[in-house]
Amino acid sequence: MKIGIDTDGVLTDMAGFLQLAGKQYLKREPVKMQAYSIEEMFNTSKSEKLRYGIPLFINYCKNCPPRENAQKVIAQLTKDGHELFEITARKFVTMKNPLGWYSKKLLLKWYKKYGLHFSKIVFCSEKNTGPAKTKACIEHGAKIMVEDRPEVAECLAKSGITVLLFDAPYNQDVQDQKIIRVHSWTEIYDYIKEIV
Repeated sequence: MKIGIDTDGVLTDMAGFLQLAGKQYLKREPVKMQAYSIEEMFNTSKSEKLRYGIPLFINYCKNCPPRENAQKVIAQLTKDGHELFEITARKFVTMKNPLGWYSKKLLLKWYKKYGLHFSKIVFCSEKNTGPAKTKACIEHGAKIMVEDRPEVAECLAKSGITVLLFDAPYNQDVQDQKIIRVHSWTEIYDYIKEIV
């Protein structure tokens, strides 16, 4: 089976990392725990975003570890004969400038550091992420996508792709028959094993 997998919020606990790092950088508590971005979570000013945005992003790219059992499950799914596609809209990766190049380099280095191997890595634009990831799934024949962002999950589901929605504070309102909420990589493995 061909399976799409997102990075941020799926391979990583992005929300948890941003809460801790945001407190460290901004020296205050989050104002909105259900937020996807650091800007929403801490209601950052423009000057804070300029001062802390890139250093916090680089810290995340280098130091946020994979979720528990992510490496083990990805290795086992590959061993079981599944074809895994990393389909990500990581910040900046599609930009054709030094920041885009550096963001992509950090991500590829992170995959290598943690031994995460995929049949193909597909970089999608941050703009129109839902349609871009849906197109990537269709082009590569992925019938399942592991995702965390609500709007992306809903877009994928509307196109008939089964979504395994990794539970996060910012996706609690999502409800759709084609969207199955999961809480761990072990649960993802069990679901895929059961349907195959």
